[in-house]
Amino acid sequence: MMPTPKDERPSDREKSEYRLLYVGQDVDWFRRLKGALGLPANRLVYCAGGGSVGHFLKSDIRYDLFCFDLDLLDKTGLEWVRLVRSLPHRRLTPIIIVGRDEAIGRLGDLARQAGANECRTKTGGIVTTVEAIIPQSRRCSRSTKTIAKGNASDDGG
Repeated sequence: MMPTPKDERPSDREKSEYRLLYVGQDVDWFRRLKGALGLPANRLVYCAGGGSVGHFLKSDIRYDLFCFDLDLLDKTGLEWVRLVRSLPHRRLTPIIIVGRDEAIGRLGDLARQAGANECRTKTGGIVTTVEAIIPQSRRCSRSTKTIAKGNASDDGG
């Protein structure tokens, strides 16, 4: 089971103020992303989808970035983008869409129209996603020192 914000310890809070919510079912890719960013585990929250996504998105839990995986969510990922943009407390939260080349090619424009800030292919390696996350994280008002120091050398796709 992936950690949730309830698993947070005060020592983790001191290390990083940054929190990312990944919505998708590609656990291996999520683990590579987590390793590349080098953030405490409870700062990268995993949600496989289903009814719990709405709970996470509508909650008052602070997230600095949403990452929706189109490979397994397909058009459902676009619905989550639209939901985020419709919520007053989430409107400015950056959204990155990830997926295989064919999913991004087929749905990338629709994702941008729905409100996604970035669309990245997972086949380009984890580094391309990390390169998209770091500039988005700098737009947040929270500290991103830890994420900027993350180890982005893992380039597995």
